[in-house]
Amino acid sequence: MTKNTPRSKVARLIEKYNLGNIGDELERKWTRNHDRVSLRKLADEFNKQLLRNTLDTDDSPLLEGEVDNLYRLLTDDDVTSGMRQQARNRLSQQGVNVEQLEDDFVTYQSVRTYLKKYRDVSAPKSETSPEEQRQKKLRAIQRLISRLTDITEQSLSELINAGYLTLGDFNIVVTVRVHCTDCNTQRSVSELLSEGHCDCRKAE
Repeated sequence: MTKNTPRSKVARLIEKYNLGNIGDELERKWTRNHDRVSLRKLADEFNKQLLRNTLDTDDSPLLEGEVDNLYRLLTDDDVTSGMRQQARNRLSQQGVNVEQLEDDFVTYQSVRTYLKKYRDVSAPKSETSPEEQRQKKLRAIQRLISRLTDITEQSLSELINAGYLTLGDFNIVVTVRVHCTDCNTQRSVSELLSEGHCDCRKAE
């Protein structure tokens, strides 16, 4: 950390959750020349570690895949509000301050700030990785989904206010799923772009 550099959110959380050398791991994965991990993926890995450290106790050991599933329920755009609330209730019953935990989750921008300004490192000067290309496209799609949601909500509200539509309290749910006709599988666009493949790979 350079002199007078303000302490980053990631640095504070590393100390708060006793995450040890995770900062070194983030730096190594982001700056290596081969198989470099994107900032968004690093943010997800960091957040899962927060969740893991919150839940993992001697009295209640974690099951395999439990953290990944809970994190998906808390953060995935395609999870229904009911499923998300069930996950939050479950965590609350285990003594977790869910609102604080979710507030502690970091974005890829926070990880970038931590690595570039706090640890003073940069990604290698190389072509953008396939994962970063996919994440770039995903962000563009998510912006369109957000825009469609806003337009739909505004349009319905205008119709309701004008007396042209009767509708109670409502939420707008916009999902984009991709169907591969070769392997006959469906995935949300966010899941497909995060994984980078459908089930056709399994047949290779």
